Amino acid sequence: MKIYSVTDKEFAKYGRIVNGVEVDQILKTLTEKTPCPENAPDYVAEEPELQSLPQAKVLADTLFGGMPTQFGWCNGHNTKLNCFEYHRSSEFNLGTEDFILLLALESDIDENFHIDSSKTMAFKVPAGVLVEVYATSLHYAPCQAHKDKGFKVLVALPQMTNVGNAKPNGDCPEDRLLFARNKWLIAHPEAGEVKSGAFAGIDGENIDIKDLID
Repeated sequence: MKIYSVTDKEFAKYGRIVNGVEVDQILKTLTEKTPCPENAPDYVAEEPELQSLPQAKVLADTLFGGMPTQFGWCNGHNTKLNCFEYHRSSEFNLGTEDFILLLALESDIDENFHIDSSKTMAFKVPAGVLVEVYATSLHYAPCQAHKDKGFKVLVALPQMTNVGNAKPNGDCPEDRLLFARNKWLIAHPEAGEVKSGAFAGIDGENIDIKDLID
């Protein structure tokens, strides 16, 4: 597997770099006010320290056009794919350190809601660069870009995403993937999320980039 940069043309199918916004307050708060677990990543959907920043209020209008927005984080250490998720909206990420996103396309999912892990592409996001991950891009927890450093990554989404239980009332086959509000999840059979009820639909190896980072 090759690790591309979000500045490479290959990223254009999956997302874009967001320019012309101020993010220094957000980076400072992520650095000083949020933890970095030594092991598996931890996720907080809405962080009050971030949510209350004047910069976050301005950024919400830019990112989601005035819709209620939650500013949370995903921090820790990780080198594995484990799962793919998607939302009905873009997700915005910003890291205090370089980090890597493992991505595929929603269109790569077959009619049985399976996807081969060979469809995965890896993209390094430089520290301090805000990226939009399109709604049609499959993604999950970030990966660290360096063996000796974890990551602290902003996760900006419409409010209520990734929290609570979603209980669809219809018979849509896609409902089997619905794991939380605005969160459709496909797991690798080796991932711990399967024990929590996630649909095991990633075929092939559970990609691990530990030997590709410095």
